[in-house]
Amino acid sequence: MEDSFFYEHPPRARRQDNLVEFPTGQTRPSQRPGEQRTRNGARPQQVRPVRSANGARRPAQARPSASAPRREGRRRRRLTRKMLRRRRMMRRLTAVFLVLCVAAAGVYLTVTMLFKINAIRVAGPDGATLTEAGPYTSSQILETLGVQVEENIFSFDPGEKAAMLEKTFPLLEQIEVKRVYPSTVVVQVTPATPAYTMQTSTGWINLSAGLKILSTETQQPDLLVLYGGDPVSVTPGDQLAYALADPALSGADSAEASSAADSESASLAQDGRIDALTTLLTALEERGLLGDVTRIEYADVEEIAFLYQDRISVLLGTLNELDYKLDYAEYMLLNKEGKGCAETDTGQLDCSHVKTDGTLQAIFAQGVPELPSGYVVPEEVPAPDTETTDPALTGETAAEGVPAGETGADPAADPSAQPADPAAENQAAGDGTAPEPPAEGTDQ
Repeated sequence: MEDSFFYEHPPRARRQDNLVEFPTGQTRPSQRPGEQRTRNGARPQQVRPVRSANGARRPAQARPSASAPRREGRRRRRLTRKMLRRRRMMRRLTAVFLVLCVAAAGVYLTVTMLFKINAIRVAGPDGATLTEAGPYTSSQILETLGVQVEENIFSFDPGEKAAMLEKTFPLLEQIEVKRVYPSTVVVQVTPATPAYTMQTSTGWINLSAGLKILSTETQQPDLLVLYGGDPVSVTPGDQLAYALADPALSGADSAEASSAADSESASLAQDGRIDALTTLLTALEERGLLGDVTRIEYADVEEIAFLYQDRISVLLGTLNELDYKLDYAEYMLLNKEGKGCAETDTGQLDCSHVKTDGTLQAIFAQGVPELPSGYVVPEEVPAPDTETTDPALTGETAAEGVPAGETGADPAADPSAQPADPAAENQAAGDGTAPEPPAEGTDQ
């Protein structure tokens, strides 16, 4: 037995017999004696006996695990969040519904009961009440307006009413229909006065400062003449407007050659002429030159020109550098610093040439003031000499006072009865043309 090997297990401490040593040095309780563990190492639930009311024992019931209350809490929290979101949505929908109901009720009350018209009046630009606006009376304007007292103030469109009144009353420059809450309607009008004239195929038309057609005439009025081509309409009350007149389209093939692109270019051309005219009128008025301008030509937006005092034609070309061109024209026409045109100068001032470096090359040429359209100022016919008495006009002879048609003094004896210029008399008798009138200030 001496050669046998015996192994003796070292004795364990009583107090540490249930501890297991880990490699890290930490310890944990080992399985207690008689304790059974599950397959994954978890401890089984403790089962305690349950007694009834009379003291008898009932079968033991297992306590729920710790994870079940957590799941139940999470489920309840999810249900609570859904209910809260649903409640919020219902509250919002209810609030929106109530707002819509209140708005509908307000609109109904406004249309049916509130904001009834109590007063309608015609006022001028300063707000003062008018009984007459130009050639029209306030009663005519209000009757045409078609709005009655006790109507709702929202029962009509102010813009449509104003456009209708401008058509009916062309001599009113501007008409605006206003609602003055809660119960007043004001028709604010500005009387129009003729400022420009234009020759058309049907005669002369007068235009206001806002280029509104006011009236038509057969004779040329004493107003600033606008030359831009035949307008679309000459009806009083319409605004001045142009349509594109392309010579390439005037013919048998005009219907075939027109297209959508032509329509677009037509609208652009129309706006171009009106815009060019408006821009030029504004610039001339700002410089104080508009009052002395007698004719403006803008039929071709690349050859814009105007006539100053019927003695100097100013060529501007396009609207490019318009302020620069007009500044130079103002300097020349008003003879500032004594270096411009004198009051007796006539001719043509060309301000249409702008160099590549941006400087203006203006040229003034003495002579006839000619415009791009070929218009030349007509010469004034001198008034006849009032000192010479014509027997045919007075009905009596100058010598004896005998009525015309009766025998009077011998023409040979009266030198005044003989022609002043025998050569002119022979010319008139030979070719049937009257002699040219003598120059102004010369004796006949």
